[in-house]
Amino acid sequence: MASFGSRLVELLPHYLAMVAAMFAVLFAIQELYGDIGFWASFAVAILIAGGYPFAARRLGIAPGAWQR
Repeated sequence: MASFGSRLVELLPHYLAMVAAMFAVLFAIQELYGDIGFWASFAVAILIAGGYPFAARRLGIAPGAWQR
């Protein structure tokens, strides 16, 4: 079993990329469509947070903690 520190070092870049993707997509939506409201933004963030690990696994770049 990996230690907390090694898992953190392995997962941190992916979580930072996920947050960056959320900001980028929400910024693009806001620029294209204007303000979409809190709940729509929340739904987009949830979709990205749920889809990023799946996409990382499919691309073969997922950390070991996300492997099935």
